[in-house]
Amino acid sequence: MLPLPQRVVEYIRAHSLLRAGEGVTVAVSGGADSVALLRILLELRNELGIVISVAHFHHGIRGADADADEAFVAGLASAHDLKLHLDRGEARVRAGKSNISLETAARQLRQGFFAQILQEHKANCVATAHTLDDQAETVLMKALRGAGSRGLSGIFPEHRCVAGRIVRPLLEVRREQLREYLRAQKQEWREDASNLDLSFARNRVRARALPMLRDEVNPSVEHALAHVAEIARAEEQYWNDQITRLLPLVIVPGEPARGGGRKQTRSEGIAIDIQKLYQQPLAVQRRLLRAAAEKLGCGMEFEQVQAVLHLIAQRAERGAQNKIVELGAGWRVRLLFRELRFEVAEQKESSTGYALPLHVPGEVRVAALGTTIRARISEDNGKAKNASYNPHSVRLPEIAELVVRNWRAGDRFRPARHNSEKRVKELLYPLHLSEEEKRLWPVVAAGDRIVWVRSIDSPELRTETGERLSIEESAE
Repeated sequence: MLPLPQRVVEYIRAHSLLRAGEGVTVAVSGGADSVALLRILLELRNELGIVISVAHFHHGIRGADADADEAFVAGLASAHDLKLHLDRGEARVRAGKSNISLETAARQLRQGFFAQILQEHKANCVATAHTLDDQAETVLMKALRGAGSRGLSGIFPEHRCVAGRIVRPLLEVRREQLREYLRAQKQEWREDASNLDLSFARNRVRARALPMLRDEVNPSVEHALAHVAEIARAEEQYWNDQITRLLPLVIVPGEPARGGGRKQTRSEGIAIDIQKLYQQPLAVQRRLLRAAAEKLGCGMEFEQVQAVLHLIAQRAERGAQNKIVELGAGWRVRLLFRELRFEVAEQKESSTGYALPLHVPGEVRVAALGTTIRARISEDNGKAKNASYNPHSVRLPEIAELVVRNWRAGDRFRPARHNSEKRVKELLYPLHLSEEEKRLWPVVAAGDRIVWVRSIDSPELRTETGERLSIEESAE
């Protein structure tokens, strides 16, 4: 068998995960898996031609142990003369406010940290130490929750988001192999006691379900589950190609007009021809409905897909009394005579919404977020006036009319280095926000134009006289 670093480099090349000249930030918790990933990539960096840095996130959960983890990672980075990115968050507070599990809150905070590193161009990609064991646990948990082939695809070698790329070079390596490698290197690591806490679902799968399956069903259950993920990923890619081809054929442009025909509108939404949808096999029907929802930045669970298909069947049999299926996230599906419309749900006024004037220079406190947003003329203002014209800069004719508010359905924004606007809903989707966070997410508007969105890389802003404007946020 090849030495572990050579097996990893072959996997990296087979999946084109890393490229010569790239900056790679390795996410290091201090545990054996992430420390091994760092040491392996250090062995391979000359061969791969990459520049390595280290990222560590303190979740505010484990007190002194977490502080010691942070110190250990800092020492590891210093020992190898690597740049270190550190950040902290309060996962328990986030879990309580958003009514989500501690695991989910910690993951969201960590992903936000990675997104910030990529958005600030501190690295071209972030490498995480997901192993074959992690893959097996993920697939089993997804299967037990009734996932389809997409869920059974498990953890992908590469995940692309608005901010950049997350890569997983160790998906074919077992945890114990990484520990053997570290022992041979005489490299220490930190043990996370929370991995033994059976209040976490993943820990119960790891400590109870998989050992039972290994002892009583299949000694190679982890490899078998990883093979399921590999098969499902290939099939999912096939289906994606097919649905990408078929979806435009069932979409109906515009909206029905009185007296017949159709009218073109600029409103968000998608209509699907029911007759064309029903000409497809059931598996394709389900995927077309999910693809239509995803085109709008909204997901559909299996039960919601079935509810829409049942709605159509009701119509064919005796006419549907209830003609709407709520999808959540501000969207619904409405049954019309010949089509299904995916459209913005009717929104009730919320007392927690906000719209606050932002003067330049000046600041405004957003009580709903516990944060302050500031606008100022940049210190390099003199240089900015004489700077060459930037075709991607945004000129603000009336800076006194800036407003800080929560984003609304239909808002569009052009991030930095993009030539066209995108729906804010689509830009927020990769951040994996809770419904409450998503609803209150702040933007800055100049009239009808969105010029700043939290956590999204904003374009250069200029006043009418050419001064460069900076918008910043600080937590209280």
